[in-house]
Amino acid sequence: MKERELTTKKNKFMMNFNNILGALHHKVNHLMEEEVDENQAFVDIIRIAHDEWKSAEVFFENVTEPDLIDHAIYKMEAAKSRYIYLLKKAKEEGIKVNLS
Repeated sequence: MKERELTTKKNKFMMNFNNILGALHHKVNHLMEEEVDENQAFVDIIRIAHDEWKSAEVFFENVTEPDLIDHAIYKMEAAKSRYIYLLKKAKEEGIKVNLS
């Protein structure tokens, strides 16, 4: 093979290789963005669950009707259980949650 043909083949190979690397880089970035979006959505769900638990506590503290006390306790405990469950799931998935 002539040196010129060899150089042309090398250049074509490098162009293809760079195209493949670029596509791979793009795919990895896209997957990382999806993971971040999914993690953020999960953190948002946990924040909502935390707010619901705190709201249920306020309801319990302010309820004066005897017929609603059991309901307030149930609502507070259910919200707390859901929140704790979601925190455990986040920990299992390696998702860091900071509610401060």
